[in-house]
Amino acid sequence: MRASSHAPAVRYPYGRARRLGWCLGFVAACGFASIGAWLLLGTADADGVTKAVAGLTTAVICSAAAWHGWHSMPVGQLSWDGGQWRLFGNPSGSEQAVLGWPQVHLDLQGAMLLSVQPALGRCIWLWLERGGDRTQWPALRRAIYSPARNKRSDATETMGATSSRQDDGSHTRT
Repeated sequence: MRASSHAPAVRYPYGRARRLGWCLGFVAACGFASIGAWLLLGTADADGVTKAVAGLTTAVICSAAAWHGWHSMPVGQLSWDGGQWRLFGNPSGSEQAVLGWPQVHLDLQGAMLLSVQPALGRCIWLWLERGGDRTQWPALRRAIYSPARNKRSDATETMGATSSRQDDGSHTRT
């Protein structure tokens, strides 16, 4: 008999992650340091100064956009009840159903970048870290990667299924 493929219910916090903020700050500092080195090491002519000012302006705009993006990250909880994903916003406590499944865009084992599509509104990007709730992190990962997302009945999939080898040695289900 096959075990249930449904992941356990889980509720996981999301919001502004300090590590992500530090990483964005580090990247911005590296950008400013490289432009500073460029200014100090060789922009004597007028054309070089113009390019350096353009580079500095670009670095300032990109850093401001990264800070704004990090500072305006949504805060709340992502919840899986065994049948549907939901977003709970803090501090208002508003609840929104999520259409479909969270899309994983980056998985670093200890952190994940997800996008979710609420029933109402625009797509929301979430940065989740293991440090948000260490005890619930494994359950969250199981729920996100659960085979339940395939919407196929396990009974019809496994009834009469046998494993056979193809000519190249790989297994196939028939």
